[in-house]
Amino acid sequence: MKKIILCSILAIIIFSSIGCNGNKTVLNDKADKKGNNDTKISFESKQETKEKIDTYISAECTWAYDVTNPETVLKNTDYLVKVQVKTKEKTKYFVKNTIMPNSTYNVKVLDIISPENATLPQNIKIAVSGGVVSMEEYVNTLDLETKEKTKTDKLSKKDLQKLVMISSESYYELEQGNEYYICIRDLTQDENYKGYYGMPEGGYDVFQEKDGLYVNVLTQNTLIR
Repeated sequence: MKKIILCSILAIIIFSSIGCNGNKTVLNDKADKKGNNDTKISFESKQETKEKIDTYISAECTWAYDVTNPETVLKNTDYLVKVQVKTKEKTKYFVKNTIMPNSTYNVKVLDIISPENATLPQNIKIAVSGGVVSMEEYVNTLDLETKEKTKTDKLSKKDLQKLVMISSESYYELEQGNEYYICIRDLTQDENYKGYYGMPEGGYDVFQEKDGLYVNVLTQNTLIR
């Protein structure tokens, strides 16, 4: 049985154009239902999106194991595969009333590195934590108390259409056309992620080949197999 990753989210909303007198306003948002309010904040992900955004929400995950160790990550996954990114799809909320959305990708499986003799469809869909949504989509995940506390219940229609980048330190944006070695979990039968494979450790699941080695895109640590 795979270990469960506990992801505690304490969001920071940074309004670049929303707030009192046009000043930058920082508001503490409530952790999600599985969150922990004393979680340390990470203000920036290690990679920015190329999309034009108005607002940032940053979160920190509490991991059940050392995700910076590639061997540990591989041990807690279902497959290590070589893929080529075909297209990036719309960011989705797979689980109702959770702050963190998922970026989704269509990828082509070029090779299955591990386990040996495993089979997968040639084309699969992948969900990765983090991504860009509208402020309205984000606000719809909040309960009434949180909306009142953060004053997001007072936002104008114009402000609700602004784009929000929600991510953690593990966020990594796969680029269309690029090839990667990624660790994935089979979520295709999960009631929330049905039909998708997941990368629950985000960029810690992503490697690129350099001089015959698999090097993690976030830590530069090498996967030894």
